[in-house]
Amino acid sequence: MVQPQPSGGCTLQWELTGEETVGAEGQGSLMASSQGSMRVPPELAGNEVVNRLITDNHQLREALKRSNDALKERCEEMERWQRRSREEREFLSCRFQEARTLVQRLAQENQSLLGQLNHSISQPGSPSVGIPKETGNQSQDQELKCTNAEKNVLMDSPEVLNETVLTGRAEGDADRHTMPQSLPAEGSNEFLKLLKSHKEKLEEGMGALRRRNEELEKEKTENEKERENLLATVEQLRSKLKLTQNVGVTEESVQQTGALTVPAERYRELQEKLDCLQKNSVQRDRTEALLKQKEKDFIQLTKDSEALRAQVTSLLGELNERQNWLETSEAERRILEDKLCKKTERLQNLERDMEQQKKQHSVTVDNLLLQTQNLETALKNERLVIVEERRKLAQLQHAYTCLFQDYDKKLKSEKQANQRGGEVDTLANRLAEAEKALALKQDLIDKLKEETERLRATLETIPVLNAQAEIYKMDFLAEREAREKLNQKKEELQEELSKALVEIDRLKQEGTSRARIEEMQQRHLEDYRPRPHPPPPAAPGAAMFNPAQPPSARRRDDDQDELPDYRCPKWFLSSGLSELR
Repeated sequence: MVQPQPSGGCTLQWELTGEETVGAEGQGSLMASSQGSMRVPPELAGNEVVNRLITDNHQLREALKRSNDALKERCEEMERWQRRSREEREFLSCRFQEARTLVQRLAQENQSLLGQLNHSISQPGSPSVGIPKETGNQSQDQELKCTNAEKNVLMDSPEVLNETVLTGRAEGDADRHTMPQSLPAEGSNEFLKLLKSHKEKLEEGMGALRRRNEELEKEKTENEKERENLLATVEQLRSKLKLTQNVGVTEESVQQTGALTVPAERYRELQEKLDCLQKNSVQRDRTEALLKQKEKDFIQLTKDSEALRAQVTSLLGELNERQNWLETSEAERRILEDKLCKKTERLQNLERDMEQQKKQHSVTVDNLLLQTQNLETALKNERLVIVEERRKLAQLQHAYTCLFQDYDKKLKSEKQANQRGGEVDTLANRLAEAEKALALKQDLIDKLKEETERLRATLETIPVLNAQAEIYKMDFLAEREAREKLNQKKEELQEELSKALVEIDRLKQEGTSRARIEEMQQRHLEDYRPRPHPPPPAAPGAAMFNPAQPPSARRRDDDQDELPDYRCPKWFLSSGLSELR
């Protein structure tokens, strides 16, 4: 009979205890790496792939959190920009309402001044002999005031036009979505109608003054004829008086005294008429001077109206150009806003899909964690059973050694019994019983070995879990690739948003440059005020030299033979800027 070796059980027990210690260490390292975010089975805790996947998952979560924060900040910036644009629109609409009320008030004042002018023109103004000189001067002063008021209205009309144009542009910027396109054109048409009505009324006034002048000329000729007749009669009377004085006949003087009384009265009447005629001539000279002054004013007004008409046409051209440019920029802005809305909707859909995928992955991870926990509990129970069986096996080995020692003692005692001779049978019976007990113990040991082999086979099922981990790894890699694609799409959207912001900044800069150009134009308009003496016209062959102008444009300017005498400096500025562009 062979004696068993107790060292095999010790080695098996040491291997199992080593595995337990390694599992505990791997579980601790895994918990330290995951930082309490994910529970991993202790068998997979020491795997580098699992640790790398956990760190990648953590980094992806942080990247998603940062991207969400950045998107929130962008949304807040967009909301602030929309709020600022809404406030600017409200401010511009208020300014437009103020400008509209100002234009209406000026139009009412203009209508009142036109009514006063018509009333002063419609008053009967034919001079007679008995009209005093002061009333004529007062009427002429009133007419001069009316004409000066009209001239001031015409001179102030460019400012009103600029205000209407600026308010029209402000309203166009304020109401971009519901902008009436005919508003600036209607304002310019109203101003042209106003200029035409002023011109027609001035022409009517000048016609009335010409008719009045013709009547005065007729009266003047009649008065001159009457004056000549009176002078002739006076000369005749003087000659008659000289003849009567030369003759010296008293009878004739007595006879003629009765006849001379009547010419003396007639002489006084003629003298009074002569004084009246002198007064009328003085008054007529004054009216002629006033008429010449009014003609000069009318010529100046016609020149100013032509200059204003050229200026209005240039402003209308520039306004139409700016309107078209504004419409194109508005269309581009709307297209960009539509693109931005579509991209934001797409981003929201992607975020919703990502959230759903996150929820699905979290559910799958929870299920896998539950499965791993169940497997861990089963494995722990099996390990406890194995430990209990090992303890029993150690007890059996100890009992076997004790029995073997007893068996040796019994053999020695049998030898002694053989020597003694009487105790052999009893010892043989005890030996048979001991052998039976040993056989039973050997069967139990075989069963325990089979059980340990079965447990080792169950431990070999861990590769199945490894396969499941590989599947989870593949799913996680697919998810990471999808997230990378989402990040690429987000970066593309971010680039498009930055481009849109750059375009908006460019539009704002162009708006500021346009405002500066308008300020320069307004300053040139303020500098170009009508003087009492018009400036001398420029030479017909002179042309403005621009060093930045291309030679083709200079040849085109040289080819223009005839240019208008009155050209707006704003027109020069706008043409120079367009050529520079």
